[in-house]
Amino acid sequence: MKKLSLLNHVYQNTQMGVESLPLLAAKSQDCTFRQAVGRQWKEYRELNRQAEELLRKKQIPVRDVGNAAKMSATVMTNMRTLMDRTTSHLAEMAIQGNTMGVTQITRALHEDRDSDPESRALAERLLQATDRNLQDLRKFL
Repeated sequence: MKKLSLLNHVYQNTQMGVESLPLLAAKSQDCTFRQAVGRQWKEYRELNRQAEELLRKKQIPVRDVGNAAKMSATVMTNMRTLMDRTTSHLAEMAIQGNTMGVTQITRALHEDRDSDPESRALAERLLQATDRNLQDLRKFL
């Protein structure tokens, strides 16, 4: 299997956020939490758009997150919120998702040290956004 470009890592990472955050927000009764998740969703959507635009500009094939991964995330979110829809639990789930994203994009940055500055800058922006998200979400624990 061909190694993913750094940009595709950014694209897939943000795509998972764009796909999963609305589902998590819909489970919450807390307006402040929903607003925080909504801000994160908008930021991921914009980073996702920029990653896709750069992929196309650089003529790199866009690699979507597989349907199995999307379905798995949806099923897991639904299962994990069946018994506990507290804001604290939802925040914990979002923190876990953000932490996985940080791990994946950090690994991609380390593995693809030769990527172009534009791609690296976008990946770094994603890391910064995720760090802000983690700070914001901790308030809800």
